[in-house]
Amino acid sequence: MRSSRPRYSPSWHSKRKSSSWLRNTLLLILVGLPLLFILAELIARGAVLATGSTNQLAPNKNIAIAQSYAFKLQDVNGNSYPGLPDAGRLQVRRSPLLGYELMPSQSSEYWQINDQGFRQDSSVPIDKPASEIRVFLVGSSTAFTNMAEKNQKALAFKIEKLLNDRVRAQNSSPEKFKPKETPYFADQIEATRMLPPRIRDGNYRVIASAVPGYSSGNELALLAHKVMAYSPNAMIILDGYEDLRSPSNQTAREIGNVEQMLRDPIAQYRQHQAQQFNNWTNSLYLVKAWQKWVVPADITTFSSEYQIFSADQLSKDPKEVQARVDRYLYNARQMHRLAADIPTLIVLQPEITGKQKSLTKEESGFLKSLGNDYSDRATTAYKIADKTLSAGLTNAKFINFYQLFQGSNQQAFIDPIHLTEGANEIVAQKLYESIEGLFSVQPIQNSPNSEIVLPPTPAIAPQPTPQPLATPEAIGKPPASLSDTLKRVQGQ
Repeated sequence: MRSSRPRYSPSWHSKRKSSSWLRNTLLLILVGLPLLFILAELIARGAVLATGSTNQLAPNKNIAIAQSYAFKLQDVNGNSYPGLPDAGRLQVRRSPLLGYELMPSQSSEYWQINDQGFRQDSSVPIDKPASEIRVFLVGSSTAFTNMAEKNQKALAFKIEKLLNDRVRAQNSSPEKFKPKETPYFADQIEATRMLPPRIRDGNYRVIASAVPGYSSGNELALLAHKVMAYSPNAMIILDGYEDLRSPSNQTAREIGNVEQMLRDPIAQYRQHQAQQFNNWTNSLYLVKAWQKWVVPADITTFSSEYQIFSADQLSKDPKEVQARVDRYLYNARQMHRLAADIPTLIVLQPEITGKQKSLTKEESGFLKSLGNDYSDRATTAYKIADKTLSAGLTNAKFINFYQLFQGSNQQAFIDPIHLTEGANEIVAQKLYESIEGLFSVQPIQNSPNSEIVLPPTPAIAPQPTPQPLATPEAIGKPPASLSDTLKRVQGQ
């Protein structure tokens, strides 16, 4: 009897071998690639640790500085919010009084925040020393001097040095300045007419109370609930851009969309998992090496919202732009009213489109990356702001720095509003020159001859005596939100 053994065709054998080869290949890839990646990571870590060259994998300096100035939102216990970006180094917390504020007593390689939350190397006591003259610098990231490599390169420190150098100069070379007393004779009076005035003697301290991302609403609350308690002798408010790019229905800047995340816990969980995965991948030595030498990480990778710029942030609707400017004007007037008899300088900050006729190659690249819409909208917004503020701040000392660098062929901007160190030197010098007159001292009249006519001195209009600010305790129930805070401040 013939055997009924099944017959196998050569094509069937070929298909079976092909299927087996494909399965083995996929298995090898699925198992081998992760093992190869782990082995490469271990070799990279071993090589770096053995040579002690960990710093070689650090991001380039600009990325490192941008990351140090990016926000890291924390709760009252100092913990990060799951799902919110936490790659930054500048710790902030939410505040019902101010919207948000810098955490006190923190530092990085590039900045130091004191125990009051000011960018200062040391504490600022409430009780001002008798010889100390305090100038508070209020504003957003430009006033904070974003991207400065240390506190001593920040605007506040530069202005402070200029003021104290002036005091030392007039004390060491008094003949180069107007005398303390008016000379007896007319020819002597004429000889001193062209000399620069003396400024008030004392130890000048310029305090950087600016906070990155603040708009005028936040600054108004900051003045009322924090700055005024430190008895300022003068104030500089350097801002404007954040108001121009913030919707007119926002009274002030908030940070961290915590409420929305709590309403959607599933989305929060997904975002938290994605954040954890990104943090893990960025910690791998292979990824660091790739970002360092192959495809450098973009500066926006570690940036906060206030460090990112686009045309969409600026409105193309003239009515909306005017509403944003009107909001700024209203808050600026409130800040001037709060200051009362404290000399206050309000400065519209410089912006890159104000330098269009003398842009460097680097600056042209920044501006081109933002598109034509950005240039048109920024230029229009600043024109409206200048017209409105010049007409509306007649009782305050207002200066427009928008085109401060128009005639400069040197790079001034590293992005639309943040400046190079050289440009910050120029801004500091201009601010020093602007506030110099606030502290000028006229010579004491000392003439036995009544016929001698002294040079006229400008009359200073009397200012109202500042009223004590209402504190949350004096009002009663503490404000529940920043909007509530602003209503109370504006109603004083």
